[in-house]
Amino acid sequence: MLFQPTDIELIREVLQDSNARAFEMLMKRYTSQVYGAALRLMKDEDEAQEVTQMAFIQAYRQLDSWRGENFGAWLTIIANHIGLRMLEKRKNTEPLDENTDPPNEEYDEQRELQLQAMEAAIAQLPEADRQLIQWHYYENLPLQTIAQQLGQTENNIKVRMFRIRERIKKKMQS
Repeated sequence: MLFQPTDIELIREVLQDSNARAFEMLMKRYTSQVYGAALRLMKDEDEAQEVTQMAFIQAYRQLDSWRGENFGAWLTIIANHIGLRMLEKRKNTEPLDENTDPPNEEYDEQRELQLQAMEAAIAQLPEADRQLIQWHYYENLPLQTIAQQLGQTENNIKVRMFRIRERIKKKMQS
């Protein structure tokens, strides 16, 4: 069995010795996780690859700000930030296509309307709140991990999530 250095050991090598091979090992270890998160967010393979590359570049530049928690979660959060910025730019520059036909498959119209209302309510949230929703519900990051990455308590994040859900419910009812 080959010795596999921990994330902390690899990061120390990168920071102390500028060891490019150590960072390559981290990239190999986490590329599929970061790419999967980017693909779920961007829904486009090329854009997901771009987000993944940008996330690793940004992580390398900010490696000294990593706090020692789950490195994969930290990378995923970076990728989500990058992806959300890209989506926000696209939303502000692309014209709306109102002539899109619905998919041919059968679907529950009431459920579809609820999902659209929920997506619209989420889109109206401030970016920080949308990011919490993304991480927790779409990326399945535990609240504890989110709290650690944001430098907040888990209870603080729970309260924020409760308030966000209440605002979403209220917007969906109006």
